[in-house]
Amino acid sequence: MEGAMHRWMVLAMLGLTACGGDSAVPDAATDEQLAILRDFDTVALDSRDSVEVRRGEGFAVRVEGPAERRAGLILRRDGHILRISRSEGGLWAVDRDAARIVVTMPVIAAATLSGSGDITIDQAGDPFTGTLGGSGDMTIGQLQGGRTTLTVAGTGTIAAAGSVRSLTLTIVGSGDIDVRQVQAADAAVSITGSGDIKAAIDGPARVSLTGSGSAMLGRGARCTVNRVGTGEAHCG
Repeated sequence: MEGAMHRWMVLAMLGLTACGGDSAVPDAATDEQLAILRDFDTVALDSRDSVEVRRGEGFAVRVEGPAERRAGLILRRDGHILRISRSEGGLWAVDRDAARIVVTMPVIAAATLSGSGDITIDQAGDPFTGTLGGSGDMTIGQLQGGRTTLTVAGTGTIAAAGSVRSLTLTIVGSGDIDVRQVQAADAAVSITGSGDIKAAIDGPARVSLTGSGSAMLGRGARCTVNRVGTGEAHCG
């Protein structure tokens, strides 16, 4: 009982698929049900839906779109993570428009995208970790503070603006990272595959390249490069 109180999960099932093949779309979750989703600092999206994350004083989750777009949508809190996904046989498997989820939270420490949807974040926390493992895109309006870690292991793109002391940027595969609008004093950059990283580093940058990907780090970057393959590092 005590474990359940400390690690509870809430499933907001915004639709069901009937066993007979007919689609049953009941009323959406109530405000009271969605209000239980709180006390998280990370958002994880594993669906085709669009998520907008806003920094605010409290917690709020709102789902937008007609009922048929919300069928099969699952929102649950798993420890400190708000997980957004879809049930098997839901909209994930059919060709319909996705829903839009607006999440408000005081601190945005991390975001993970492993589906084909998109995540937009207005202001990330310090430190911040962004991980993209699918084909969607992650856009961060403002990075700030000490350290930010961004990783792309899919085919999508992470783009960001802001100012941080240190960036750790990693690509495995063919995705891209574009942080040319981020001011950073140093960076650690690693590319394995054909993806590209674009940044504006004003200071030292440690670069590791394996494959055909390229790192374009700006005129202020002073790079130390370890390269295997045809990839290129453009610095200074």
